[in-house]
Amino acid sequence: MRKIIVFLILSLPVKAQQESIRMMYPFMPLGINPALAGSNGVASITGIYRKKPLFQGGIANTASSQQYFSFDMPIAREKGGIGFLAYNTDQSYALPAGGIAANLGLAAVGSKSFFWGRGNRIQLGLQIGVNQYPIIGKSGTSVLGGHYGLGFLYEKGDFKLGFSSPAISFNESYGSINPPRYLTGEYLIQLNQNSLKLGSVIRYQQNEMKADYYTVFWFKEKIGAGVWYQATGSELGSNALIGSLEVALGKNFRVGYGYDFLGESTAYIPAGFGSSTSSERAGFHQIFLRYEVDLGNGRIAEFRP
Repeated sequence: MRKIIVFLILSLPVKAQQESIRMMYPFMPLGINPALAGSNGVASITGIYRKKPLFQGGIANTASSQQYFSFDMPIAREKGGIGFLAYNTDQSYALPAGGIAANLGLAAVGSKSFFWGRGNRIQLGLQIGVNQYPIIGKSGTSVLGGHYGLGFLYEKGDFKLGFSSPAISFNESYGSINPPRYLTGEYLIQLNQNSLKLGSVIRYQQNEMKADYYTVFWFKEKIGAGVWYQATGSELGSNALIGSLEVALGKNFRVGYGYDFLGESTAYIPAGFGSSTSSERAGFHQIFLRYEVDLGNGRIAEFRP
């Protein structure tokens, strides 16, 4: 009962732009909490290809192609974890002053686990990386900056509670954009041979709070269909509504697809041409692949929703 009360508190409506890697948590949760490194007990390799439009067409100069990659694994008999994140994006998030910024980055992550009592586990995480910020309109100047992040994760059975700040900048000018902080809650409900995952992500940034909600239904641990409402925003800072479908091909390989039904594209016309804008509905298509390696600890046989 206490788990359900905590979950409901996390899901209360609350009222910022963010790096694109932070928007990828539906398929890459390591992007918002480094404490998740190694938490599944297997070596996990994840890749995401994100594109709009999927085929040629749409408003000129609004096409976007993005790539994300992560790796993590447990170490020291699951007493810790290591991994890294890499991403290469364009048109990835809205700037406070308007326009679109790109992002290129690489980060190392690590975690330390603590166990006590009946199934209680706490993981502390650290992230250190570099990223290129900003690139305006794909043709402007860029600044290479460093950042670090911290994460906390509590797990007991089918319940998870996390807190993290994954993007604290070392560079003063880059750090003028307040780093986001995340509070996450997730609960897995067992339904005979099926399961239902419920979760919420709360982000606090620039003195503003926004909440995301998601649910994923898994049919016999083979097919997962999900809905993700992200008030924390898409690449233009607006809300996102993502429908997702995942298929488990055996115990160690999974493919998935997601689409943002609220996505849009905006074309900016320079001042010399009339200073006008135009937009159209154009959500991102997200193709997801994950391969997991058995480390001989028996965890590969467990279901990881």
